[in-house]
Amino acid sequence: MLMGACGSDDGSSPGVGQPEEANHSAAAQSEDIGFGEALAQIRGHHRVALELYEGGDKKGASVHAGHPIAEILDSVQSELQGSSAQLATDLEDVLHEGAQAIADDAKPEELAGIFERTADLTSQAQTGVIGDEGTSSAFTGSVIAALLSTSAHEYEEAVGGKGIRLLAEYQDGYAFVREARAMYDTIAGEVEQAAAEEAEEIEEAFGVLEAALPSAQPPKKLAEVSDVEVAAKLIGHELEETVGAQVATESTPEDIVAEIERLLDEIVETYEAGDADAAAELSAEAYLENYELIEAQVIEQAPEINEELEPLLGADLRKRINEGAPLADIEVMIVRAKELLTEALAVIESGH
Repeated sequence: MLMGACGSDDGSSPGVGQPEEANHSAAAQSEDIGFGEALAQIRGHHRVALELYEGGDKKGASVHAGHPIAEILDSVQSELQGSSAQLATDLEDVLHEGAQAIADDAKPEELAGIFERTADLTSQAQTGVIGDEGTSSAFTGSVIAALLSTSAHEYEEAVGGKGIRLLAEYQDGYAFVREARAMYDTIAGEVEQAAAEEAEEIEEAFGVLEAALPSAQPPKKLAEVSDVEVAAKLIGHELEETVGAQVATESTPEDIVAEIERLLDEIVETYEAGDADAAAELSAEAYLENYELIEAQVIEQAPEINEELEPLLGADLRKRINEGAPLADIEVMIVRAKELLTEALAVIESGH
């Protein structure tokens, strides 16, 4: 995902974590923020899974405990392996332990303990991979902005003309707002000290998001998608102004599809070269960081295309890669994904 530049244009010293001080390229910073957001999404999924489990919704809890395993783990494993193979193993194990605890009807407090250990491991992972930069307010603000942008996309996917059409996506949006709020609380004092007016605007925007997504169950009166999007963007903008956060730039559907196709080609090359782990990570990137940006539009305008394309990009391709499928099978899936992407883009661009 392309990130906007951060920092001051008035010649003042750059904020903590900005490119000059961190000695990172913009691309490297973007990758770090994507890694941090993935870890934050794991925590968010666990927040809502525990809430659902405590409320007696074992099925819903299982869905959200399974998302980090099915959708996120592959996207962070290579960075974790490079930092600490043991940490990579520990995180994978505890994710599976949480899902199994739900299947085994564990006590809520036992599940909460497992999720707390997971959160601790994500913190260790962030420090291990990113270093001290991962504790800066600029980095935290950047992850919050990315997480809220994803939340807004999830809400857009969830809401249809007749109400909630995808409950799990609504719950994803809710979970990510909760996690973003928890993260913001760790830097709220610094933001307020830097600019009281901007801090107040952030609080108001969080109020809008929390009213739109008040709990794991949707409210009777749904907020407008545009209101959620505006609130999410406002928080990102104010964090950019106050702590030097980076925020993602908008990409057109054509650009997003082109990037997915580039990643799909790279998957084939990487898999053919024998690096299945890297190929699986690229597959996760194609889905999580790209297709999800246009998924709501595809659902709205071409649901029959999304019905095949979403599972293909979301899980099926990675599953076959991880199973060690023949290269020819992977190539067939890539060809089909490209065909569906072309069809989806044509529908989006035609407006109907």
